[in-house]
Amino acid sequence: MNKSKKFRSISFSIIFVGMIFGLTTASLIKKDTSFSANENRVLQQRPEFSAERLFDGTFTKEYESYVTDQFVARDQWIAMKVYAEKALQKKDINGVYFGKDDYLIQQNLPSEIDQTLVDKNVNRLQSFIEQYKDKANINVMIVPTSSYILKDKMPKYAQEYDQKGLMDQIQTAIGSEHYINVEDTLASHKDEYVYYRTDHHWTSLGAFYSYQKAGEQMGFTPYKQEDYTITKASDDFLGTTYSKVNIKSKADDINLYSLNKSLSYHVDINNDDKQLNGLYDMEKLKQKDKYPVFLGGNNSIVEITGGCKNGKTLLVIKDSFAHSMVPFLADHYEKIIMIDYRYYNVSTKKLMEESKVSDVLVLYNTINFAQDKNLLKLVK
Repeated sequence: MNKSKKFRSISFSIIFVGMIFGLTTASLIKKDTSFSANENRVLQQRPEFSAERLFDGTFTKEYESYVTDQFVARDQWIAMKVYAEKALQKKDINGVYFGKDDYLIQQNLPSEIDQTLVDKNVNRLQSFIEQYKDKANINVMIVPTSSYILKDKMPKYAQEYDQKGLMDQIQTAIGSEHYINVEDTLASHKDEYVYYRTDHHWTSLGAFYSYQKAGEQMGFTPYKQEDYTITKASDDFLGTTYSKVNIKSKADDINLYSLNKSLSYHVDINNDDKQLNGLYDMEKLKQKDKYPVFLGGNNSIVEITGGCKNGKTLLVIKDSFAHSMVPFLADHYEKIIMIDYRYYNVSTKKLMEESKVSDVLVLYNTINFAQDKNLLKLVK
């Protein structure tokens, strides 16, 4: 090797080591960040050292997470990695497919679904309906995700879990008289704005079409779109799939529907922990994750009153897809109770008896239903 090449090689090595040393030092001396608004999660803090935690591996595991979470300019490094992988024409990065028309679509691989758990959840749902069908009007809505409805926007040969098979399995198990099939409804509107581009949820429009479908089976006459005032509450929403790739993306709109008649809703979150005078938590629009504008986001229990005086109480057993659907349902029940089994630990039987529940809606997206380990609470 001639002197010039040797000098360049040594210089490059020194610069590289210097960069690593500098970035590592900067990461260690900077003030730790407790929460990532971009990823909407709590970040690992500096773990407490002890000999016991070192030898059982806890300290090492937590420290690795700490270094990763607190690395200086972490979001920028993630973005650089994604841009580099896109340049190599990867069709999915960090569990996100880069779809047509600026859609970032959540990847749902078959390997991520445990069929044994799926079968258990279907059996639990079936047992719940058998136990309470004579005491309440019970309906189930399992919502396909955007990767299923928006197949034409997916990359070629993209692997995806068989959502159709799951929906058919559930409908067969519980009977069509309890199953609200929104698959065809959403598919017929797939060219409209029924799913967010940068988030895994459906939009207010997707929820509205499904609400209209639900009325046929739940026993109410749904309102039409012209019965609402539709307000664009935000035009800069960047959701969960965006957060996984953190690159420049076309932001989403959040549209809120308000019925054109005088109704005064009251929303009680987590037994008086927070209250809303209305169906939307407008303060949430000020934060990065704006989807919690719908009824305050994920909570253990939410009670809604003020819709109408018909003596009916609807229990919604749900995931977050229900949050943009329930504002439509609020106009047809005297009281709605929403529970999320990830946080709710009171007996479902006790709740139904004490609240004199007349109607039940189980509402999940397909993937959450398949993966939810908390559905055993249905029959407790």
